[in-house]
Amino acid sequence: MVAAVVLVGLVLSAGLSRALRWGGVALLAAVSVLWLVVNGPMEGPVLLVFSTDRGLTGADLASVAGLGLAVAQAVRLRRPEAVRR
Repeated sequence: MVAAVVLVGLVLSAGLSRALRWGGVALLAAVSVLWLVVNGPMEGPVLLVFSTDRGLTGADLASVAGLGLAVAQAVRLRRPEAVRR
């Protein structure tokens, strides 16, 4: 149940990250990291093996996408106003 709520928060924060500006970037990054902690019940098959007990699963990709979007939004916010249009 907690994992489902965090996943909904991840999707909502991704949608609102641009409108909330820096607060949205921080929220998206925080929820993306939180997702890595709680996604255990929703993990699927291991896509990439790092060691015998560590790997990247399909559920982890939501966090990777969220962090990537947070970085992209931060880069966009740091650009001068004329370039952002």
